[in-house]
Amino acid sequence: MEMGKAPPRSSRVVWFYACVALILSIYTHKTSAAVTCRTDLATAANITIFPTDALQCMNSKFSPDNSGNVFVVWSLKDTATGFVSIVVSAPLAAKQWAALGFSGPGQMMGSTALVATLGAKGVNIDQYFLKDKVPSQVVRVNDRIKFTAGPESYYDNKYNIVYMAFQIDFKSSKAVPNFLLFAQGPASGADNGDLEYHTAQTYLPSEFAEGTVGESAASKLARKVKAHGAVQVFGWGVLLPIGAMVARYAKSFDPAWFYIHITFQTIGFIFIIAGLATGVDIAKTIDVPRLNGHKGLGFFLFTLAILQVLAVVARPHKEAKVRKYWNWYHWWVGRLALFLAVINIFVGISLNKGEPNAHNLKGSTPMLKFCGFTASFKHRNWVCEALESGNSSS
Repeated sequence: MEMGKAPPRSSRVVWFYACVALILSIYTHKTSAAVTCRTDLATAANITIFPTDALQCMNSKFSPDNSGNVFVVWSLKDTATGFVSIVVSAPLAAKQWAALGFSGPGQMMGSTALVATLGAKGVNIDQYFLKDKVPSQVVRVNDRIKFTAGPESYYDNKYNIVYMAFQIDFKSSKAVPNFLLFAQGPASGADNGDLEYHTAQTYLPSEFAEGTVGESAASKLARKVKAHGAVQVFGWGVLLPIGAMVARYAKSFDPAWFYIHITFQTIGFIFIIAGLATGVDIAKTIDVPRLNGHKGLGFFLFTLAILQVLAVVARPHKEAKVRKYWNWYHWWVGRLALFLAVINIFVGISLNKGEPNAHNLKGSTPMLKFCGFTASFKHRNWVCEALESGNSSS
């Protein structure tokens, strides 16, 4: 090329596109984080223990990993209860731990941390108290934080990101949330409670926005479960047995006994219909083998109830020859229905007493879970256990 002569146009075009490609690659590398404050938690993390649309986001300023992912925190302090709802996303790979800590002075020493690790069954979340800076003084505890909901976790295998969600009553907790601490490190000893020293960490003041969290999908489902149980117990367990006893023991008060009997059975049948409707609605949300027996027996009982109503409509006259056969049918079908109803009531009640192997929730609505409903129960709800198992392994 001669001195002072401009390069060919084709060379200038190549250099221009090369520069553009370099700028775009640098830009996309810095902004390729899978989770940002614009991430929709409802679809990204399947958070179920409280609504997430009102939570406020803050970036942790944590050093990004190779994919550009950082710790991102969403939080809201409920103005009515003072409970703080928190969702944190963090990069987490195998043989690593990621932690969100709460500190009064903003130091690691004396802080309480929630540490997430990957185990054989999915994400494990444990409380740790940092008595001192040395690893031997970082001990696993369970009494530093008072949870009012959660903790709940969801792991995104595609981006190697863990979501942790929980609601905390800090007034009843030993943890002091003046500062939020973020840390990450190797987790080769996490299975026995030992954590190795962090490889990256940062902190920021915890300025929780205040507002109303609202009712979670879990609470709404819990109300449906309570309503279903209440109307079925009152219908099958109270009204219909009273009506049957009136027909059995009060015939000397003729014809009053008949109208009292009809009144109790009619109201009871209305309660049964209401209970069936709520049960069908609940069954659209969950699909657990343990539930099939309860559901099937419920439909069978409703069929018997309809047959009893039709029998009353087709009741023969007292002097008819078939009246005694009709009486036998009406008595024994009614007794069978009440007997099976008692069994089904106890089956329904037993569904709330910890069945950890239950699984197979309908994937279209995994957010509807009972964890918020059973957080204060002595026994964990089997649907809650199934959801946590499903989310951890997804």
